[in-house]
Formats: sequence, structure tokens, C-alpha cells
Amino acid sequence: MKKIMAILIFIPIFSIIITALIVNKGKAQVKAFDISAETSCITSSCHTDMGKKRFIHEPARDGEGCSLCHEINKKGEHLFKLQIKPPELCYQCHENKSEKKYKHPPTEAGQCLMCHNPHDSDNPKLLTMPPGDALCFMCHEEKAFRGAIPHGPVNEGKCLECHNPHSTDNPRELVKPIPELCFDCHSTELKDTKGLTLPSTKNIFAGKEMILHKPFAQGKCVDCHYPHPADTYRLVRGRYTGEFYASYSEDAYGFCFSCHPDIKNALKEPRTLKDTKFRNGNLNLHYRHVNKDKGRTCKTCHHHHGSKNQKLIRETFSFGIRILTMKYEKTETGGSCAPTCHAPVQYDRYKPFEITMKTTPRDGKDATPEELELSRQKEMQEIKPGKIN
Repeated sequence: MKKIMAILIFIPIFSIIITALIVNKGKAQVKAFDISAETSCITSSCHTDMGKKRFIHEPARDGEGCSLCHEINKKGEHLFKLQIKPPELCYQCHENKSEKKYKHPPTEAGQCLMCHNPHDSDNPKLLTMPPGDALCFMCHEEKAFRGAIPHGPVNEGKCLECHNPHSTDNPRELVKPIPELCFDCHSTELKDTKGLTLPSTKNIFAGKEMILHKPFAQGKCVDCHYPHPADTYRLVRGRYTGEFYASYSEDAYGFCFSCHPDIKNALKEPRTLKDTKFRNGNLNLHYRHVNKDKGRTCKTCHHHHGSKNQKLIRETFSFGIRILTMKYEKTETGGSCAPTCHAPVQYDRYKPFEITMKTTPRDGKDATPEELELSRQKEMQEIKPGKIN
């Protein structure tokens, strides 16, 4: 009789245990452990690998701070349940990283654990991977940050030199506003991949006597340059040749034409009385410099950032490994140019100078004095934006 009663009592208890196991199957957070709330979670049999890496989260250092983050519902049961959800849990000790205007999406979503290990790591800041582009490429597509022409910090995986991984008051989570950020590196002379010296753009920007290219003067570096590697000369945002000589085509100058569409006419006609002010009478000197098989590119004569000369005419220019000088003076109706590559030449739109240096034949006919005077009167009456001198 006693045996029968014992069996009847045991059956309900056994049923409860079986039911609990079925309901909780696969739910790690309800797995019970026979420990007290004061006992370390790191023992010879539990969490043996925790706290052994180079960088350890302070609450996890000795296994006695687990209850700061994890909830022990009742003595003897460690359920792995967090006290509160991240990021509020993290912000109990760490300052709020998402308070600034521009937020990195994982930070904004409170997904701290996408990048950080909450216990320990061999990487600084408890990062899940070594700091660098590999961590960023977990979310960002790597091929978007590769190109034939490298940008130094990106090429070296130094994403955090430019971007804050949490939030900032600058677009794209930049650590500083542009151009201040760019000048962190471009405040001194640098070498490009071919060993050519690049001047300090900060010195040009701050030069009191400098006449600056408008987007550069406004600090809009990324309007013209890609901040990451690209397949274009000097990372510019369009087609442009970096060579000293190039055959003329609209495609080759597409980058310049994106802001200066009126220049197209100045480079297409050998004679003109209106499309450019860089002419001797009606002889289009822009055309003669550029529109040929061995034409001089824009960068040969103009500096893309700034110059002490009007119209951004360079003071010096590179020819191979040599640095040559250029003396330029602007007058009200023309000017004079004396680069190292040819003798001094004067030009005037209304009273053309005779150019005695040997040149290729000049297409078209010289304008008559009457035509030149009429063009002078029209130019005095009209202000035409976008025209170049």
C-alpha cells in the first residue's frame, strides 16, 4: 500500500518536470544553475574562458559583478536575463553615445553589441574585431572603398581618423567639419603615389594674398574630391586628365565643364569675339593652347585651389620632375604671359599685339578694327557671368 501511495505522489511531480522541460526546450535564458547570488560566475567548471583576454570589461573582471548586468531571479537560479535592455543598460555606466545630431545607425538603434563584446576581448575598446576597416566592412560594402587611386587613411584602414563610430555634430559622423578635417593631413607637403610633392592646401587656403577657387574658398573639398579611393586623377568627381599634354575632347574635360559649361565654346572655336576674353583680337588663345593633339590641359596654367594671380593662373607648374615658373600680368583688356616654355607674349582683345614667336598656322581671319571696336562696346555694356579671362 505504501509503495502504491509513493508512486501516485511521484507521478504528478514527474509530469510537472517533464512539462517544464518541454515548454522551456531551447530557451537558454531559463536554464537553472545551482549557485548563490554572491558566488563568482567564473569557476573551474563555469565560464572558464571568460576574463582571460587582454581587455576585460570591468564588471566581468572577477566574475562577481555579473549581477550588475544580469538578473538572478531567485537564489540558486542564474537565468542569463539582462537587468534592462541595451543601450539603456550600457548607459548606466557609460555616457550616452547617441546624443549628437548625426548618429551611426548601430548606435542609434542601440546595437552596441554589434561592435563591442560585453565581457572581454583581445581588441581595444572591447571591439569584436581589431580596430580598422575589417570591422567596418561587416556592414559597409568593401568594394565601395577600393579604387586604383588610394586616399591615404582609407587605404591604411584608418576609418576612425575621419569618422566617429557613435555620433557627432558633423555630417557622415565626421570627427571634425570640413575643411578642418582635411587640413589635419593636408597642412604640410605630401608625396603622391608617384613621388610628386603636393603642396600644403592649408597654406593656400589661409594665404592672405591668395585668390581662391570658389568651392575651395567655401571649404567644399568633397564637392570636387571623393573622400575614399577612386579611379580618377586626384580623386576628383569626374573625368579629368592629370597629364601635362592631352588631346582635346569634351569628355576629357568633363569635370571642369560640370561647373563651367560656358568654357566649352571657348575651347571649340579658333576665332571668336565673345566666348572668351583670353584672346588677341579675335584669335582665341584658349583654343590655341588646348584644342590640339598635344594640347595643354587646364591644370597646366590654372591652379585648382588658388594662386596669387588673377584667374587662378599658376606661379609655377610641373613639367615632369621639374618645377617651372610662370610670370603673368592681367590688364583691363588683355595681359602678358611669360612661362619658361616660351618667350613673353602680350595680348589685347581690341588692339591686338603682333606675336612674332614661331607658331603653327592660325585658322580663320583677323577681325577688322571696326569689328573689334563693336565687340569692345558690347562687352562694356554687358556683364556676362561665367566668362573667363
